[in-house]
Amino acid sequence: MKNNIVRQKDIADSLNVSVNTVSHALRDMDDISEPLKERIRNKAVELGYVPNSLAVKLKTGKTKTIALVYDNLINPYFTIMVEKLFSLIKGKGYDTVIFPCNKYSIDAKNYSELLQLDVDGVLSFLDVDEQVLSNIEYNRIPTVLVGRLSKHNISSSYTDDFGGGALVGKYFKEKNYQKILYLYPEMIENSSRRYNGLISEFNQKNVISKTYSDEFEVGDILNDVANEGIEAVFCFNDVVATILKRHVEENGLKMEIVGFDSIHSELPFFESMTSIRYNFNDVAKNAVDILFDIIKEKNTDVRKIEVPVSLYIKGEA
Repeated sequence: MKNNIVRQKDIADSLNVSVNTVSHALRDMDDISEPLKERIRNKAVELGYVPNSLAVKLKTGKTKTIALVYDNLINPYFTIMVEKLFSLIKGKGYDTVIFPCNKYSIDAKNYSELLQLDVDGVLSFLDVDEQVLSNIEYNRIPTVLVGRLSKHNISSSYTDDFGGGALVGKYFKEKNYQKILYLYPEMIENSSRRYNGLISEFNQKNVISKTYSDEFEVGDILNDVANEGIEAVFCFNDVVATILKRHVEENGLKMEIVGFDSIHSELPFFESMTSIRYNFNDVAKNAVDILFDIIKEKNTDVRKIEVPVSLYIKGEA
């Protein structure tokens, strides 16, 4: 091969198909079947084909890149979801760029930086500010929220947070607890739905709710409620539940701790605990399918898909 540069013709010759077929497959066009696309993509990787991104953009108007927006990759939840999203996006023949955002939502400055990346779509773990909403519509960048229900008219793939809270409330009620604590982060929409679900099954007057801006503050919060007779705690996620459990054990306290996400189902080395669980794959696939339907203009309607949840009780099969 001339200058060791792999061309689309080399891929076509090795598979006995036309160059046009290879071109359409690598651009994920609908006139090529998925099995054939997969064969062509695999052969392209095998031969070391590197597309000319500038040429692709000039020809199609697309960079074939999706931005993943997150705010806390230290949390194993994001690690799990990013890995699943990355694989699904790669399967579509697109690349991924990670965009860190150290806020609870995407503001105008963040969005301006995203525009400079010239991506074809955005999958975000964060909702957007009001000001950004008009920019999304104006610039027509497909945007889908992952694991969170948008407050705005933006497509979302999210978990049944109200239902999860209700399951925990019912569980606490059956255990005959009289005083419980709900720990949740500031300014997160789905935390309020989990709380509302909780008090739909458990008497609100017996619930103390506390917010945190940093997961590592939960030890201090525990000191604040030391004399409240707390018997059980519902934590916004498994990370907070794990940190809290350590403080409880170190101080010789007795209280049941329930989390959300059931991280150990995806990461066996993560401590098993009673937690709300759901199918991570469904959350990721729903988001990617919605996004690519918008990109390909198959379905541009706003869709909000809720993934069902259940309660995993530690020690049960």
